[in-house]
Amino acid sequence: MNPPASSHAGTGIQGLDFVLQGGLPVGRPSLVRGGPGTGKTVIALTFLCQGIREGENGVLVTFDEAPEALIHHAQGFGFPAEEYRQEGRLRILDMRPDQDEVVGGGLELTAVLARIDHALEGAGARRLVLDAVDGLEGAFGGQGSLRRELGRLFDWIRDREITSLITTGEIEDFNTRFGLEDYVADCVIALQQDMTHRAMTRLLRVVKRRGGPHAGGEFPFLLDEQGIFMVPVSGAVLNARISDQRIASGIPDLDRMLGGHGPYQGSTVLLSGQAGTGKTSIAATFAQTACSRGEKVLFISFEESVDELVRNQRSIGTDLPHHAGEAGGRRLVMEPVRAMEMGLEEHLMRIMRALDRHRPDMVVLDPVSSLASRHVGDGAKEMLLRLMYLIKERGITAVTTELLADDSQGVSQLDVSSMIDVWIKLRRHEDNGELNRLIQVVKARGLPISNQVKEFRLCDQGLVIQEPYIGEGGITYGTAREARQAEDEQRQEQLEEELTRRRRLRQEMDAIHEARERLTRAEDDARAVEVDREIAELERRLANIQRARATVSRSRT
Repeated sequence: MNPPASSHAGTGIQGLDFVLQGGLPVGRPSLVRGGPGTGKTVIALTFLCQGIREGENGVLVTFDEAPEALIHHAQGFGFPAEEYRQEGRLRILDMRPDQDEVVGGGLELTAVLARIDHALEGAGARRLVLDAVDGLEGAFGGQGSLRRELGRLFDWIRDREITSLITTGEIEDFNTRFGLEDYVADCVIALQQDMTHRAMTRLLRVVKRRGGPHAGGEFPFLLDEQGIFMVPVSGAVLNARISDQRIASGIPDLDRMLGGHGPYQGSTVLLSGQAGTGKTSIAATFAQTACSRGEKVLFISFEESVDELVRNQRSIGTDLPHHAGEAGGRRLVMEPVRAMEMGLEEHLMRIMRALDRHRPDMVVLDPVSSLASRHVGDGAKEMLLRLMYLIKERGITAVTTELLADDSQGVSQLDVSSMIDVWIKLRRHEDNGELNRLIQVVKARGLPISNQVKEFRLCDQGLVIQEPYIGEGGITYGTAREARQAEDEQRQEQLEEELTRRRRLRQEMDAIHEARERLTRAEDDARAVEVDREIAELERRLANIQRARATVSRSRT
């Protein structure tokens, strides 16, 4: 069960608040530790400025960088830190160790706490950031002295119930030696950088959090000019938005192969095929058709620049610039991204950030297989599955393409078919020195699909799918189809002529048979008459004899 909302302080980083089950503990100190460049100060600035935006004024205490540098960093990430400072909603204290503040070989922390307390009271602040507290190490005479002073510092924070965020580095196990994780036991966040395939990924892990649950594991996050962005793994849940509405692909014959009206809105469509089979062209047709019906489309190309994409698709009558310009309502956004520039997790987060920024109805990823081509193992599959889950959660229609190797025999290498609603395979058919393109719908959940493998052509009017020609010798494609059709037509004509001759012969045989039957009947009739005549004659003679005998008998009597 989650703790009450009042016990959490939002960090301003949606993914981090999800991992923390709501945010940092209110009125307690939290620690963010990590090496250089891991994003500690950015997280701290985001936490502080988010609180000011929500009405919780803040105080920033720096032990390392100059206040002007921190203001500059905050402004660079879009936070109006200077405006907050001028309004009195943000106080910045420069506590970098200075020899003038060192008394008896050690820093007098009482004066530091007094300044922090005065700043908190003056700003009415409820949030406090202590940035780079490990910078105090050189200002104290020994390890024991610093340990005691840090204990005073954190006890002082707890007594005032100020929601605090403390950042430290990882130099020489500073946190372990001085027990910072014991002092800041309420919440500890560890940051690190991971290098894989020469691509760097920043990772975040919640080490502990007292008084409430938190998500386990390591979570990648993105750090760029827009600040911190996270997509936690556990955020990908089976909660997809379902729609019964069908959307046209822009290729009527393909829609008919999908049951007559195209795929469902919000479904994931995968176009798999070898090079040159028309994957990008079909995806671009999907995008143009969506724009034409008033939808917003985000087209992310991992292999072609925008100019290349526009030029190549113009050859089949697809006018992408129209929909990307003012005349087309700027419904199409095209973003080229080189797949090799970053790791899988950063690609995932940049795609999700682009979806949050543009809020499209359809996203095209061309080809999504480029993200996995440089990675071995299950990492690429897991990343793509998460990406598909997250897109589904938003109810966005996803059209993705996959490049298959020539020796793949049509087998997908992504192994994400479980998340694909519509799977369309494209392949080349080479015969007699001719290349033909074939299309087949492998699966389409909830749709009555065609089970035929059909041929299609790319022309200046777009993509045209032809019904398969099935002749006496089987299925043929391309010019062989025309030759086979001509041969079949000629053969059909010959067969029809032969059939006519055979039918005429049959009719003649039937006529002869009927004539023979008539002659036989006539002969039989004539023979019957003759027999009847003979019978009559014999009966007459017998009658004469019987009369003669009767006459003789009467005369004797």
